[in-house]
Amino acid sequence: MKTLIVFYSRTGCTRTAAQALAAQLGADLEELKETADRSGPMGYVSAGRDAMTKRPSVLLPTTRQPADYDLVIVGTPVWAFTMCPAIRTWLSREAAQIRRAAFFCTQGGSGAERTMQHMEQLIGRPPVARLTLCDKDIRAQACADALAAFAAACGKL
Repeated sequence: MKTLIVFYSRTGCTRTAAQALAAQLGADLEELKETADRSGPMGYVSAGRDAMTKRPSVLLPTTRQPADYDLVIVGTPVWAFTMCPAIRTWLSREAAQIRRAAFFCTQGGSGAERTMQHMEQLIGRPPVARLTLCDKDIRAQACADALAAFAAACGKL
């Protein structure tokens, strides 16, 4: 099964999880990049504001087409109880090209369930698997079991 992992990462937590999943699944990676600068305190504030108001993001061009894959795993940090603008923009643009999807979220606090619901609304169907990871666990490298279980669920499709 050909798998693509599409993700956005501001602090590196979502990237770490995406890379670990890609290694387990032999998946291709597509990291979304924005034209907006999300670094530093002002980047943090604008990130939350843009997520909360559902403001679209201007993305740099991507190289992979979701229609070329059997499964697309989408990873997002939770910002203001929803997905980040880059993922919202990408899903809005590419949803029709995704045959099957799985979602994972990274979060510092809470909001993953609502985020997953918003992602599901954008693609118009439930994902085949879901995973929520806490940033502190990712930094402590304490997510191996959860990542392995999610990868196994995705790999059984």
